[in-house]
Amino acid sequence: MPVEIKNRAPLILDKIASLTTIRDIDIFEFSFMKTLANMLNVNEISMYKFNNASEPSRMIKYSSDTEITAGTKITDEVRELYLENIDIPDALNSAIEWIKSTGKVYSTQTGDKFLTIYPISGPNNTTIGYLSVSLLHERSESENLIIKSLLNISENFHSLLEENQKDKLTGLLNRKTFDESISKIRDLISFSPSAKAYSGSENRTDKGSYQYWLSLIDIDHFKKINDSFGHIYGDEVLLMLSQIMNKAFRPNDLLFRFGGEEFIVIAKTSNKDEATNIFQRFRETMEHFIFPQVGQVTVSMGATEIKGQYMISSDIVGRADKALYHAKSNGRNKLYFYEDLVSKGLIEDEIEHEGDIELF
Repeated sequence: MPVEIKNRAPLILDKIASLTTIRDIDIFEFSFMKTLANMLNVNEISMYKFNNASEPSRMIKYSSDTEITAGTKITDEVRELYLENIDIPDALNSAIEWIKSTGKVYSTQTGDKFLTIYPISGPNNTTIGYLSVSLLHERSESENLIIKSLLNISENFHSLLEENQKDKLTGLLNRKTFDESISKIRDLISFSPSAKAYSGSENRTDKGSYQYWLSLIDIDHFKKINDSFGHIYGDEVLLMLSQIMNKAFRPNDLLFRFGGEEFIVIAKTSNKDEATNIFQRFRETMEHFIFPQVGQVTVSMGATEIKGQYMISSDIVGRADKALYHAKSNGRNKLYFYEDLVSKGLIEDEIEHEGDIELF
C-alpha cells in the first residue's frame, strides 16, 4: 500500500463510517462529493445522472473556495442541484464516448485544470451516470485510488438506499418515502435565494413559477382481476402498469406505488392545464393498452394541487382521494380534480370549513 494511502486510511474509514449513517439520497450524494473535495483539495466536483432512456435527469455540483482573512480560514461552499434543462458539456460527451469504447476513465487538460471523469455503475453493472472531478494538478495514483474506492463504496451504499425506498414488485418509489418527498416539495415551494439547504448555499434551476400536482391512481375492478385470473396475473398487471407509468410520465415526475392497486404521481408543471394533459395522457394510454390474458384495464384518477400553508401528506392524499371517489362513483376510467369539484359544489372544501368547528 502506498505510504500516502496508508497515512490516509484512518481518515478514509472515518469518512466512510460517517457517510453510511445517512439515510437520505440527496444528502448522501452531496456529502459524498464534499468528502471527496475535502480529501483531495478539489475545487469542483459534478455528478450527472441519466434515466433509463439515457437522458440527463439529474445534475449535482459541489464547489468550494477557501480564503484566509485575519488569520481565520473561511470556506465558501456552493451546492447546486439541477433536475431539468441540464446542459451536457462537450468534455462529458467526449468522455462518454471514450468510456464506452475503451472501458477506461477519461482524463483531459484544459489550461491549468485537469479534468477526470469516472463512470457511475448501477444495477447489473449498467452505467447510470458520471462523476466529473476538476483538479489544479495532475491526479496522482493515490488520489485516483481514493476516488475509485470511495466511488465503489458509494455506489453500493446508494443502491442499498434506493432499494430501501422502492417497491419490491414494481420498482417504483414506495409509500415509506412518500412523506419525505412531500417534505422536500414543501421546501422547494418555500425556497428562496436566502434560504440554506444542506448546510451550504444551494442554487436550483427551479426559479420560475411552478406548481406541484398530485394524482392518486386506482385500478378499476382490480379485485375482479385477481378473482378471475389469479394473483399471478394481478401482479403482472401491477408490474406492467408501473412500466407504462415510467414511459408515460416524464423523467422528473415522482412515481409511487402507494399500496395494493393504488399509485401516486407527483408532477411539477407551469399550470393546471399542463397537469391535466399529463394525467389524461396516462389514463388514455392505460385505456388503450391490452394486457396479456386480462385484456383492457382502466384506471380512475383523483388529482389536487400541493400548495398552501398546510401541506401535510395525509391532507393532500385525502383531497385527491375525494376526487378519486367521485371518479369511481361516476363511471370509472375518469380523471377529476379536487379543486374543480369544490368550485362546482360537488364536494365541500374541508379547509374552508375547519373554522366552523365548535370546540367545547
